[in-house]
Amino acid sequence: MALTPEQIESIIQTIQGLSLKDALQFLVLKKVVDFSGVGLGKLRQIIRDKQNEGKYAFVPLKEEAQKLLQFSKESAYKKVETLVPHYRYIDIIRTGLLIDFYHRRNQKGDSERVSQIKKSIRSRPNGAKLLKISNLPTTPFFESVLRYVFNLKGKGYSENQLEETFDSIVTDWEAASKFVRNEHTPTDVVTFCETQANIKTSPFFVLGMRSVSKTVEAALDKLKKKKFFKKNGYTPIVTISEEGNHPRMEVTFVKKD
Repeated sequence: MALTPEQIESIIQTIQGLSLKDALQFLVLKKVVDFSGVGLGKLRQIIRDKQNEGKYAFVPLKEEAQKLLQFSKESAYKKVETLVPHYRYIDIIRTGLLIDFYHRRNQKGDSERVSQIKKSIRSRPNGAKLLKISNLPTTPFFESVLRYVFNLKGKGYSENQLEETFDSIVTDWEAASKFVRNEHTPTDVVTFCETQANIKTSPFFVLGMRSVSKTVEAALDKLKKKKFFKKNGYTPIVTISEEGNHPRMEVTFVKKD
């Protein structure tokens, strides 16, 4: 039996504040299982928005939904999908790629939209963790994390082990990474490394771009002279990139088993 406009509006008012699961259960009770009927467009959109909010931790605009679909076909997301295809927060990575897109484009209104998206993420259950995950693709450490996990895959780690490792890193990456800036000295970097070693963090990351890579290099020399690696059981994995406009030196510190 077709619903009257009044009945549809009553259902909409009821489900707007419900979770996706509760909303669908309510619709089943009301025997609304087909959204293709006349007048059900708004109801159909509410369910779609709830689905998207569950995946991305915010409700994307139409053009954002298209961008998120595009990201699923691009290199950065494909790398994550290859390494941890069943990671429960994999779509939050896509949200992070959208935030990074807005940062890079930096047109009028982009900064405000990023603030709205982050506010929505923060308000979700487990919002603090989701925000950390969404922030990672906006930083140079995203490549470092993917490279580290890829190396573990090459060593024969199982899919479950890779997923556990990836989840642990993306949860703690902010505290376990140092982006070296012009104002930092080699001693600052050494202090960061010693702090991480004291709490046995593994892996942790240090990265310097352009001329600042010299600071990272000098810090490594200081650590070697202090016998930091031998005393604390860490192996430094150094990656130097000279390509493009962003030459970089990154060091991943891994504690030996």
